[in-house]
Amino acid sequence: MRRPAPGFTMIELALALVVLAILAALALPDLGRRMERQRLQGAAQGLAADLAEARFEAARQGQALFVEARPAASRDSGWCWAVARSAGCDCAAAEACQVHAVRSADWRGVRLVEGLAVALQPGGTTAGAQQAALLESSRGEQLRVEVSALGRARVCATRGSWPNVPVCS
Repeated sequence: MRRPAPGFTMIELALALVVLAILAALALPDLGRRMERQRLQGAAQGLAADLAEARFEAARQGQALFVEARPAASRDSGWCWAVARSAGCDCAAAEACQVHAVRSADWRGVRLVEGLAVALQPGGTTAGAQQAALLESSRGEQLRVEVSALGRARVCATRGSWPNVPVCS
């Protein structure tokens, strides 16, 4: 009498692959949502970091710096933001007045819904009242980047809960 060889049968392997495929199908939508949220949060934090850096540099250099975030003119065109040495410096194309620029191609799946134009004075304060930019994911989740009159930038959630992101007041 022969003993069966140790190992798995084809039926056992097929069943294991089916179970793995089902688990992967359940996990993919959640993974896609998490990646989209990470991109949105990264873009919002990137804008806040650029505002903070511009505020610091304006105070350090003793000259005004300007941050303009411009939403897309249409669904097909891209949005952008730039830190510049002069007001009205176009962020859509590379220009000599730009210190740093970010374009929509850097953050796929993220849309700038509302822009801002902030003049950071040599003291690090802004020339006006509080301003905000609104970023949105393709699923409609939104984060706002607010700039206070003192020039401080913060990211907040307009709705829903985000880890480590306060709700906008």
